[in-house]
Amino acid sequence: MSEHEPFLVNLNRDLSFLFSIWVGQLFVVAYAVVDVLIVGNRRPDLLGALALGNAIYGPLGVIITAFFSSITINASRIIAEKSVATLKYIAYYGFASGIFAASFSFFVMKYFSTVHHWSNQSPYLVVATQDYLDALTSSALPFILFRIIACIANSIRATAYITVLQGIGLIVKITLSLALVDSPYFQLGLIGCGLSTTIAFYIMGIGATLLFLFDRRFSVFRFDFFLSREPSQLVLLLRTGLPVAFSTLSEVAAFGYMTILISKFDADQLSAHQIVSNVYNVGYTLVVSLAVLFSVKISQAFGLEGQIAAGRKARTAIFVTMAVGFLLASLHMFFGAAVFRLHTADERVLSISNRILIFLSLVIFVDCLQTSAAAALRALGINAFPAFVQIISLWIGVAVLGDGFATQRLWLGSVNLVSATGVWCGVFFGLLPSALIMSLVASGGSKAICKHLRRIISQCTR
Repeated sequence: MSEHEPFLVNLNRDLSFLFSIWVGQLFVVAYAVVDVLIVGNRRPDLLGALALGNAIYGPLGVIITAFFSSITINASRIIAEKSVATLKYIAYYGFASGIFAASFSFFVMKYFSTVHHWSNQSPYLVVATQDYLDALTSSALPFILFRIIACIANSIRATAYITVLQGIGLIVKITLSLALVDSPYFQLGLIGCGLSTTIAFYIMGIGATLLFLFDRRFSVFRFDFFLSREPSQLVLLLRTGLPVAFSTLSEVAAFGYMTILISKFDADQLSAHQIVSNVYNVGYTLVVSLAVLFSVKISQAFGLEGQIAAGRKARTAIFVTMAVGFLLASLHMFFGAAVFRLHTADERVLSISNRILIFLSLVIFVDCLQTSAAAALRALGINAFPAFVQIISLWIGVAVLGDGFATQRLWLGSVNLVSATGVWCGVFFGLLPSALIMSLVASGGSKAICKHLRRIISQCTR
């Protein structure tokens, strides 16, 4: 075997792993895209209500997924260290915390589906939003069960099975949505969207459970109910998972606030924002897939060879991310307008969407960079710092800059950034410092920060 063959084998293995994660992420986004396409073409009067409902349901799912990503990071490191017995404790506390997370999600969606009132919205949209969320409450438990097993599967590179289950669930989702939303037999509107999602997650959750119980590769994670407790593994799960969950909470809350902020203008602005968000989410699937791959690779390097080798992997990850981010930004810029036309034929909505396009392309680049950098830092054991930076940058970008541009309290030269365009511009300027800072730390550590700070101070004091 030549010296190049091990590299090619590893590269092929990594690309296959990345592809399986990416396809799975595309399936996840497809659930929301399917609803938007079906509702936009059959019941366009409900598109705004769908956006408001997803402002609650979407963040819940993303936060929970982010928290349980700590299972992937910790399990990958332990597998590399060959401490297989500890994997049972990781799975045990993962499922135990999943019960709490499912209960929390259920009551949150139940609250918003019964007593919450959206500001500046018609009673018709409010009722439709509440019905949509009420139909989704029963999906909390199977969704979380599926996500936990998916995170376990990522750590042992068994993601392909999870992706197949997601594909099956998507087929079920599309079929039921077409039948239930607005067909000659059923006209359930957004209730049909919620029911189709819930049924799909029950099928996926049952399939994932059977995979966990009977596939031999998951045997190292299977535990007995009376397993002797190891509290340190619960602490490790919380120490890794809570910072990423809080930073993700900040991110999705900021994007949810974007929706509510834009909804104060008019329905066309809100519809354009929903369409742009869908296109963004499709591109973001590759960003998340890269983050998972880098988390596994860097965690394994940390467990096998220590922090120095993991640091080298992190630097490589940043350079790869920059190339991928530039590619994504270019694709969005050149093909975004054509994709927008697949969502609607309304020229006013398309005009607003096209004005947002340049900022969409910039946001996907900086978010790609900061997401991968944050994943690399967490794999290196640095948890609080990326969470702090992401929270600060996001809310400055949305609540300060985005709100200022949208309401014309702030101007970018002579460019008019009113409404949705201004909000997306603010997000870009908010995320840019976060992406630069975390990429610098991930590629060079705290020494790089100190070095650059000393250089800046010396230049300013000359």
